[in-house]
Amino acid sequence: MQNRLMFIVVVISLIIGAGTLRRGHEWGDDFASYIMQAKSVVDGTTSEFVEHNSFTIFQSSIQIGPVAYPWGYPLILTPGYIIKGINPLALKLPGLFFYAGFLVCLYLLLTPRLTRTECVLLVSIFAFNPLLIQFLDQILSDIPFLFFSTLSLLLITKENKRIFIDHILIGVSIFFTAFIRTTGVVLLGVFLIIELHRLITNRQNRDVYRQIALPATATCGVFTTLWVINIVLFPGGSESYFAQYAGISLEAIRAAMGAYFNVFSLFLGNTTGWKYLYYVLVVFFLLGAWQKRRDEPAFILFFIIWILVHITWPLWQGPRFIFPLLPIFIYFTFQGMKFVIGKLPEKFHQPGQWLFHGFWLVIAGIFLFSSSINAYFNIQNGRAINGPFDAYSKQVYKYIQEETPPDSVIVFFKPRAIRLMTDRDAFMSMECDRILKGDYLVLSRKVGKNQQIPPEEIGACHLPINEVLKNSRFIVYQISK
Repeated sequence: MQNRLMFIVVVISLIIGAGTLRRGHEWGDDFASYIMQAKSVVDGTTSEFVEHNSFTIFQSSIQIGPVAYPWGYPLILTPGYIIKGINPLALKLPGLFFYAGFLVCLYLLLTPRLTRTECVLLVSIFAFNPLLIQFLDQILSDIPFLFFSTLSLLLITKENKRIFIDHILIGVSIFFTAFIRTTGVVLLGVFLIIELHRLITNRQNRDVYRQIALPATATCGVFTTLWVINIVLFPGGSESYFAQYAGISLEAIRAAMGAYFNVFSLFLGNTTGWKYLYYVLVVFFLLGAWQKRRDEPAFILFFIIWILVHITWPLWQGPRFIFPLLPIFIYFTFQGMKFVIGKLPEKFHQPGQWLFHGFWLVIAGIFLFSSSINAYFNIQNGRAINGPFDAYSKQVYKYIQEETPPDSVIVFFKPRAIRLMTDRDAFMSMECDRILKGDYLVLSRKVGKNQQIPPEEIGACHLPINEVLKNSRFIVYQISK
């Protein structure tokens, strides 16, 4: 019965997720870099992509991303690109399917740990969660990464005695996690720490020692082999991100600690009431983590190491960086609540259980209602969104493609997006002098000082520029040389 209910939950989640997808994309050009990498794979021009994107990254006022993201997610995008080209709606579909896969993995991960009813309840909280459902509208690597990180935890924590093929699968799964986002290598560290502890515990028993050491070595061998193949087939570039660590400070780390503590509340909602509820749930989370510390070392290690990695990361990326931790947070919260119920007098056990189930059922129902409403209004609005694919933006791209030389350099607040759309080198500038390195300047009339000098302030730069195009969202200037 629960398996059928789980199937229904996943199907409803897919329907709502599909209804949430829009035909365009928000501004922000990480998505553009992923699409350009996918395009370069299809065209066999990966080295050329790295060359052009290096110009964008290093000529801009600040480093807006790596020269190249890990190539796993661009490979996921290639079928959609081959079939539909630069079509946002088509390129968002893989995320939808990976989300369904994540829900299945989460269910399998929880089945040995919770009752079937509790499993369906917990998965429903994720299946209908507005934050995650709305994130399906992004062409970003977070949802595929969530799938592979959860799959890796599922394989690492397999309760039955692992056979040799399981260790091969662990190596493959962790590789694909890191192939999508380099920080996925944290899972390899978690696996090795757990296996090392088992080795130390059984160091006197040579047979058991070999039974642990040889499969763990195979896992590392599979991961290493696949990583070497990745290095051979694809150019580097993600290492350029590490240069930003030069600006890290204790003050920044302290600020990140507070930010990451509070960002978990956004999983519930962004109003004050949800935040206070989150503070209550933190108590149950800590209680559940303490009670399960011996049973769930992989969960606890992954949670701690992941947080440590990201509070020292120089860039703040909001809630998307804690997506892989959310299942662990909610699971331990469940366990904390169950522990408290178990400590009540026996006559309160059943009412406590009803209250526990009812509480999470209400949360899932609120999430379902909110996500359904968002999907409904999105469809009623024709899946429209103002952004890099709207008519005003396309007018700018058309002008650049038709009226500027192919070797022109464009200055724009989202340089990777305009390079994707126009095939012109581009960079971002917040300084007057740097603008002179370009041939054309495109200013948004809507975003103010967001990675640009606003149109109303550009005159103070006293640049040799002539207006060549203007619409309600953009002004294009030619820079005289």
